[in-house]
Amino acid sequence: MQLKHIKLSGFKSFVDPTKISFSTNMVGVVGPNGCGKSNVIDAVRWVLGELSAKNLRGESMVDVIFNGSEKRKPSGQCSIELLFDNSNAKIGGEYASFNEVSIKRVMTRDAQSDYFINNTKCRRKDVQDIFLGTGLGPSSYAIIEQGMVSKLVSAKPDELRTHIEEAAGVSKYRERRRETESRIKRTKENLSRVKDIRDEIGRLIRRLENQAKAADKYNKLKKDKTKLELDKAILFSMEAKNNRDKLQKKLDAHNRDLKIKNAESETIQSQIDQFRTENESLLSEYELAQKNFYAVGAEIAKREANLQNINKSESETKYSLQKAKDNYEKAKETEKNFDELSPSEKAMHILDSIILTIDKFNINNESIREKAKELKKLLTEILNVASAQSKTLTDEYLSRQNDLEEQIEEAEKLKSSIQDEMKDFVSKSSDAESILVALRQKQSKFNDEMRDLENKKSISDLDSKSISEKITNIRLELKTYEINLDNSNKKIKEAGIDIDTVNFSDYEDTTLDEIEDNLTDIETKIIRLGAINLAAPEEIADESKRKEELDEQYDDLTEALDKLNGAIKKIDNETKTIFKDSFDAVNLKLKEMFPKLFGGGVAELTLTDDDPLHAGVVLMARPPGKKNSSISQLSGGEKALTALALVFAIFDLNPAPFCLLDEVDAPLDDLNTLRFINMVEEMSKSIQFIFITHNKVSMERSDYLMGVTMQEAGVSRMVSVDVNQALKLAES
Repeated sequence: MQLKHIKLSGFKSFVDPTKISFSTNMVGVVGPNGCGKSNVIDAVRWVLGELSAKNLRGESMVDVIFNGSEKRKPSGQCSIELLFDNSNAKIGGEYASFNEVSIKRVMTRDAQSDYFINNTKCRRKDVQDIFLGTGLGPSSYAIIEQGMVSKLVSAKPDELRTHIEEAAGVSKYRERRRETESRIKRTKENLSRVKDIRDEIGRLIRRLENQAKAADKYNKLKKDKTKLELDKAILFSMEAKNNRDKLQKKLDAHNRDLKIKNAESETIQSQIDQFRTENESLLSEYELAQKNFYAVGAEIAKREANLQNINKSESETKYSLQKAKDNYEKAKETEKNFDELSPSEKAMHILDSIILTIDKFNINNESIREKAKELKKLLTEILNVASAQSKTLTDEYLSRQNDLEEQIEEAEKLKSSIQDEMKDFVSKSSDAESILVALRQKQSKFNDEMRDLENKKSISDLDSKSISEKITNIRLELKTYEINLDNSNKKIKEAGIDIDTVNFSDYEDTTLDEIEDNLTDIETKIIRLGAINLAAPEEIADESKRKEELDEQYDDLTEALDKLNGAIKKIDNETKTIFKDSFDAVNLKLKEMFPKLFGGGVAELTLTDDDPLHAGVVLMARPPGKKNSSISQLSGGEKALTALALVFAIFDLNPAPFCLLDEVDAPLDDLNTLRFINMVEEMSKSIQFIFITHNKVSMERSDYLMGVTMQEAGVSRMVSVDVNQALKLAES
């Protein structure tokens, strides 16, 4: 089984579709640093189901897709396809008949990853199952990358054990054991579920048995109830016929009473209508008399209002007259009283006194005397004007008194006239009131008679309504009897009994009340039973059958669990035997190869425990001339050679389809590189080696060189050279 070629597209720096062929068993991959050599190994690891972005030298899985460069856009997806030569049927199972097996993986930018085997979509687990036990499993020892050499020799005992198990093919047993343990776990879970269901069904059957007993009681009570209901129907049928006839007679009697009451009510109503017709003329007379009475009252009120206005006006006139007289007397008295004289009159008196004083004392001052005389003359003229005005004012006072006295006389005459009219209207009001009182008495008498008739009418209507209600109740009762009689007859007929053939003498000592009491007792017992499951007997049969099936399943699962535990023991025994044999074989080969690579020295593997099934593996190496007891004390080159000795020893036990080595010869000097490449060349007869190297010795010994270049920044390209053909061409 060999790797024939790898097809890459959009993977890391291999953006263009690239096919890398491996035509020989010693293929060297060369090229400058950073050109993408290690991407070839990453591609193989990725196709085989690697899920750790860290192991692929990235931060996330989408980092394996070409992320673009200065001249190119990022790719939308990447795909890798490995083609294996399976002519020796190393890949078994359903693919053993295929000479070539293709493994392909495709991933898109949304991290959706698909796997294909021979272009048929499959699961990641299907891909890994193909390579279980071939050295290309999850703990592959066939792919040794940079840094893994020292990691391999410094691995913990459990980690180192996984490499031995992978070489021994124990990984298949481990996987089978895990699957078997998973099956045991599922079987135990199923067993627990079946047990729970079986116990639940057992409890359900017990509940159903109690329900079945209750259903039996219910059926018995139901039969008794049916019998009593039939007896009740027969008795009711007997009594219903008699009661129906009695009710019909009552109905007829009430119908006659209702007709009588309705006739009586109609007679009273006709009397009421006649009274109302007669009362209409009385109401008209009453309205007219009331109108006249109110009209006379209105006229009297109007005269009284006029009289009040005249009295008020007369009172005001008398007051004004008295005031005018008082003012006139006051004016006359004012002329006689000096103190009450006007200022001009007082000035005249003073001026006369001055003139008399001048004459009395013989004051010879003509100028003063002349001025006094002129002033007196002027005052005299003024007083004459005032006197004339005073006379006019007196005439006005007297004229005003006469007018007021005339007004008082006219008011007295008008009052006398109005009082005479009021006497006539009072007489008319008394007559109208007498007529109105007489009409009111007639109306009151009419109202009393009308009230008596309406009371009689109401009593008659109430009697009619009462009789109608009785008729309705009797009709309802009669209808109920007819319905119940029909139901009873129907029930009797359903029971297969002819009512005409029933011996009623058998029911002479039985009453409906007794039957009703018995029915009430039975219904109470039925209610006490609660919810009844009448299907309980059938459910018991179904659940019992189901429980039997679960018992069989439980027995089958118990048997399967015993078989699985036996299989675990068998797998453990086989694993222990195979691992011990493989461990001894690898240890023996390691002891043989270590001196070849080192030119002497000792190396061996030891177990950390006496139990080969769980013991870890410890690697011990002593190069020639050294007595170190720990791998950590070795130099970098010594660690690399020790790891290679272990890998080659494992390969000798179970050669993987190919071996990928990524610059494992970097820490080696020329001598050790020559020893390493000699061993690779010797093993390449049966194993395909693909190694990435910068070492010239390794390049010279390669049969086929694959050159990785990066002429365009960020984009890798492949250049292949067949060394043997090149040498032949050079020699020729």
